[in-house]
Amino acid sequence: MNYRWLSLSLLLLLPALGGCEQLRARSPVATAEMVLTEARRTNEAIERGVAARSLAVREALADEDLRELDQWWRTREIDDPHKYLLPPMLAQLSLTPREHQGPIWDVWLRVEADKPQLYHFRSLYDVRIFFLFRESLPEAVEEAYGSMLQPPRIFEWGQGGTENHLWQQYISALAMMDGSGFPVSHPHFLATHEAWLRAELTKYLTIGQGEFHSSTYYGYSIGALLNLYDFAETPERRQLARAVLDWLSTQIALRLSWGTAGGAESRGFDRHTWGSGLTALAWIWWGEDNPQEIERIVGQMQPQESRLAILAATSGYRPPAQLRSLAQKTIPLPFQLRASHPSYYSYHQDNQFWETFYVTPDYSLGTLQVPGRDYRVEGTINAQYATYKLVVRDPEGQENAVISLGGTYHSPLATGQSPGDRYLQEKGASLYQLRLTPEDEAAGVPQQSNLVIPKDYGEPHQVGDWYVWEIEGVWLCAWAWGDEIRLELPLEEAEDHLALVAQGNHTAWITEVLSRSEYETLEEVEAALARTQINDENLQALGQLIYTSVEGDRLELIADARLRVGIRRINGVEQSLMDNPVLESPYVNQPLWSGRLTVEDPQLGTWELQLKPGQPRWSDPD
Repeated sequence: MNYRWLSLSLLLLLPALGGCEQLRARSPVATAEMVLTEARRTNEAIERGVAARSLAVREALADEDLRELDQWWRTREIDDPHKYLLPPMLAQLSLTPREHQGPIWDVWLRVEADKPQLYHFRSLYDVRIFFLFRESLPEAVEEAYGSMLQPPRIFEWGQGGTENHLWQQYISALAMMDGSGFPVSHPHFLATHEAWLRAELTKYLTIGQGEFHSSTYYGYSIGALLNLYDFAETPERRQLARAVLDWLSTQIALRLSWGTAGGAESRGFDRHTWGSGLTALAWIWWGEDNPQEIERIVGQMQPQESRLAILAATSGYRPPAQLRSLAQKTIPLPFQLRASHPSYYSYHQDNQFWETFYVTPDYSLGTLQVPGRDYRVEGTINAQYATYKLVVRDPEGQENAVISLGGTYHSPLATGQSPGDRYLQEKGASLYQLRLTPEDEAAGVPQQSNLVIPKDYGEPHQVGDWYVWEIEGVWLCAWAWGDEIRLELPLEEAEDHLALVAQGNHTAWITEVLSRSEYETLEEVEAALARTQINDENLQALGQLIYTSVEGDRLELIADARLRVGIRRINGVEQSLMDNPVLESPYVNQPLWSGRLTVEDPQLGTWELQLKPGQPRWSDPD
């Protein structure tokens, strides 16, 4: 099939760009305040970049052969074929004149006939296809869409699941019910789904997010919100969608590390550069404008990432302008973030996880402390936490180096939350301990912790008891304790990586990251490390490790198994497990239970998102 490019201006839904011809009519319900605010978020240069990246993503996806994909899922009995078929359909429809779209709709109808179920990975894309191309829908397709809001199909919009499942199903349904104009047989779904949206927004702005900063699933949640933002007819619902999108895009911008999702994650561990679902979507908003770079990045994207990028590529939503320099890390660096996260589903259990994130011009380092011990491997996201992630910037912008450190209960790559993992971080220095209990050993927790590095960086230098790697613009320095310390090159279970392995039922680590711009030679690194102080006198007896870093910060970690996270002190101050802010940094702040997110940009000033949720209050007379 030959495609012609429908320019992105046809796909833009932004009301402020009044001169653009649009694929659908401009929303009649956008308020003057929304139009003014959205106009400040973009300009012609930004839109040209978005247009170029959008076109590249859509052309790449459009190369898929729909007939072959249709055969592929049938022969393999794939349960969720729409996840694979609808994104290339969306791309092809956006590039194909109306009179030549018939074969695409024929495939849509065949899949609808054989797999009519409405489920999250379908809803996300099908709702967008409906609204963007409703003027060219064949009659049978339009009738099928209309039946989705009538019994028995309408009840499928109420299916549950994980957080991103709920976003995809509930919020895509809300967009469909609010904006399609079709009769809605059970309008209570409009109320219940909006109520859930309001509850999640309140949670995010008071105690944070359960499925926080997931490089795997953020794109799906955001894609559903883009549906509501772009297509709802009710201005209040569009505003709710925009508020959640702004909150989520702030989380992305804050930790984005030159194309890698830096920092802690609840579900995922991004080791790629512009190669995860989260970063593919962020690339549409804040990526490189250079045509050669666009071609290269799209060429290396896997289909699962392109499938998420196309959602942002066909949306009119733009993040607040104050996030651009934060996302691109062109603000003054370094800075440090401390954050707290709630339990996954709860609306009141705050301060269940604690995160530290530090970023310089050369690297970012993030750690996550997960309390207690949990040996479950099914029905849980324990294996999906990113608890230590060092992202070292590739000066060429092609492939960042990503390093992990932790126990190996879930993976030899030291990802996931191993029972007993204990971390403490201040700036580029961190402590780690894994002190196994009899219960840990009975549950099969390996007597091992790994520092995992891309194999190409080879064997380390030895500086006394320090192991030192030269990785792009940094020196990674590690000191390990255990019954045995050995280098596995390559790591047997993951041959693209090497691992420094600490073996024993009590292992401990210090890592320190030094920039080569400050310490140019190995001799200078050795001199800097000689100024540090290590106190391990009580390590075996009490699990106490004390380290004074190159910058002079004193870190103390006592891995007492009787305590939720042990005892952690920085410069003599014990780290609290209660009442910590959701976000605290020089640029982004959200006090706990405040309902207020603030972003400070050195050039553009302050941006704020504020919610005043209703809380029960009683005042009894004396």
